Amino acid sequence: MAWESAIAAFAAVVGAGFVSGREIWVFFAMHGAAGSLLALGAALLLGVGAWRTAQLAASVPRVAPLWSTIIAIFSFVTLSAVIAAMASLAHARFGLSPVLGGAMAAALAALVQRHGTSALRRWQGWMLLLVVLAVCGTALLGLLRLPPGEMGTAVAPVQAVLAVFGYAAYNVALASDGVRRSAAGQGIRGQRGALLGGLAAGLLLTLEAVVLARSGMTVAVADLPLREIALRLHGALGLGVELAIGLASLSAAASFLQAAADLFAGTWPTAGLAWLASMLGVQAIVDRAYPAMALVALFWLLALVWPSALADRDGPNRRGR
Repeated sequence: MAWESAIAAFAAVVGAGFVSGREIWVFFAMHGAAGSLLALGAALLLGVGAWRTAQLAASVPRVAPLWSTIIAIFSFVTLSAVIAAMASLAHARFGLSPVLGGAMAAALAALVQRHGTSALRRWQGWMLLLVVLAVCGTALLGLLRLPPGEMGTAVAPVQAVLAVFGYAAYNVALASDGVRRSAAGQGIRGQRGALLGGLAAGLLLTLEAVVLARSGMTVAVADLPLREIALRLHGALGLGVELAIGLASLSAAASFLQAAADLFAGTWPTAGLAWLASMLGVQAIVDRAYPAMALVALFWLLALVWPSALADRDGPNRRGR
């Protein structure tokens, strides 16, 4: 169905970094009002990229091993950031140390990936609805009630290109596996669904970027900037954002863990290594690794224009992607 490809595109973008606001700050909001316009450009590219990925599902049945490996690496880095976000949330809410919180998050992600993915899929729609409500509620109330903060830095041309194209590129790459599987055999309906899901995630991204930019430098050093805004508005709203971050993180962690498991010979070794990497912290991973991923992923957008660059010419891809 078209909704399956729409949800696949939407869910892949709306992960822990998105709901926490950290990656939205790094790519867009730190540049102030200009960043909000960049977010709108990225929103359009997310939709087009998801649509193109669904369109190629039939003509490129297997992705080249090189791309499969790159996407698996992206998934591992993102998994590490997700575990770090869950650890930061556990520390803020329950006072757990980042080491213990990260270990618990990694173990829970592994257990869900091994035994609970079917149940997670059944509840995915409700989880995504909570995410939408939490982000929209925080953004709209923040724009109405909070005074504007100090504006971010001006955006340079290279930063603008990286923000718009790079952000869209690595999110489309991360979404590619789910979008291709859900759109396979669906024809134009699957393509329209992927376009809708990508655009919906992009519009939510733009709304979040606007409120983060308005908050300015007051949230610049926060691991979970959107949570900080929500808590200033109302404790119940902050709790809703925390719940959205936790559920989105768990769903994303299980998905990225599955995608990265072949890199390190199984679920539990991958979860353990991601836990170790997560000790770098949310800010270090997102602020440094995500822009690097965005640069590499720009080639993925080019590959979507020339599908032959994606195809596995050597037969079945043993990575199963």
